[in-house]
Amino acid sequence: MVVRKVRALLVVLFSAALVAAGFQQMALSAPAPGDVGTQDVEKGELLRVGGSSYPRLVRLEHSGDANGRVLASMTTYRDNAGFATIQESRDDGKTFQPLAEIHDPAGEDTKGMCCSTLYELPQQVGDMPAGTLLWAGTAGVGADEEERQSSIRVWRSDDHGATWNFLSDMVQAPVGPGVWEPEFTVSEQGDLVAFYSDDGDPNHDQKLVQVRSSDGRNWTDAKDMLKNDQFRVRPGMSGVRKLPDGTYVMVYEVCNYDPVHTCTIWIRKSSDGWDWGDPYDLGTEIVSDTGGQPLGTPTIALAPGPNPNGRLLLAYQMLGGDNGGWAPGNGKTVMVNDDPENLAGPWKEIPAPVQINYNQGSVCRNFSPTLLPTADGKSMIHVTTDFEHYIGGPCEAFYAVGPIDEAGNPAASAARPEARPMDTRIGR
Repeated sequence: MVVRKVRALLVVLFSAALVAAGFQQMALSAPAPGDVGTQDVEKGELLRVGGSSYPRLVRLEHSGDANGRVLASMTTYRDNAGFATIQESRDDGKTFQPLAEIHDPAGEDTKGMCCSTLYELPQQVGDMPAGTLLWAGTAGVGADEEERQSSIRVWRSDDHGATWNFLSDMVQAPVGPGVWEPEFTVSEQGDLVAFYSDDGDPNHDQKLVQVRSSDGRNWTDAKDMLKNDQFRVRPGMSGVRKLPDGTYVMVYEVCNYDPVHTCTIWIRKSSDGWDWGDPYDLGTEIVSDTGGQPLGTPTIALAPGPNPNGRLLLAYQMLGGDNGGWAPGNGKTVMVNDDPENLAGPWKEIPAPVQINYNQGSVCRNFSPTLLPTADGKSMIHVTTDFEHYIGGPCEAFYAVGPIDEAGNPAASAARPEARPMDTRIGR
């Protein structure tokens, strides 16, 4: 299917500061789990109480006796401070227990934290052996936009997530602009590579930037990874995975480019994890084989599959129709690509383990979900967020485990109803 790729006329209203300093503060009065009203969560269990955003999942694979454990990280807010919470599952995602918290001084005194990621080193980098855990997030998001001074802070754990120590500032933004949503990989050359969204270029409303480090402490060689010649077009929110054949894939959203859809999702490849090609080449747009258009906040996972390179799992915030409105699987699907060598797919819609009934864009509802295959590769662990009782109330994380199988998926096979109008005022 040919999808129109035209510059968008929309204005992005979403601000990451709202995530950390807005709805997370409302979590201060969160009730006990039994009191949670989950009328909009059709499937899924409450993961924790206390407010959550930007959930991320990793399975330990380079950690000796700890291999197989699943860790989940989220950012939250308490006592005028933003911080991270780490949960652990030792039963393949069936249950989670609190493991640790990361309290960064840069997130205290209402400055806030958000937009975080979690990563296990697959090999040694500097003095960090394989199995070292890295967490990174944006600090300083709570101030007024004109006074904000944000930075991306990196923390390290050498005991499988039980304790954490500050490692480095990846990037420090000037007063005003923001730096958001870090993502890690290790390049073919053995460097720790990080990608982040940057609002600081006067020629671009937002762009993707990459840096690298040989030790996790000193970050060098900053360069633009993805940008567009139209100021309002905003690439961001990258997710990276390394395939078994050694190539790398990245997904990201591109907002204000398509005149019909606010934030479409794209994908590209790299042979070494550092060189991603022409930064003005947007890559390959992802559309499902039924015409569903995944929109906003993508994350990606790699699972075993019929292809030697496995299969790609894609989570996203919303699912639009190819000509606008909402697709039938909106809020209730993720996508799978059984042939990662073909970035265009086919991408198939499959049922999401956690399903959100009302999903039309917000800074909480189904925002930046995360996926991880189970140990046998046949199912997936899914974590996403939704308002607890009402729009504007505490935003909480919900999780569930479901099969990686499109058989019987009503969203993919049912006749498509008349498209409902899409509220394009909410964007990233």
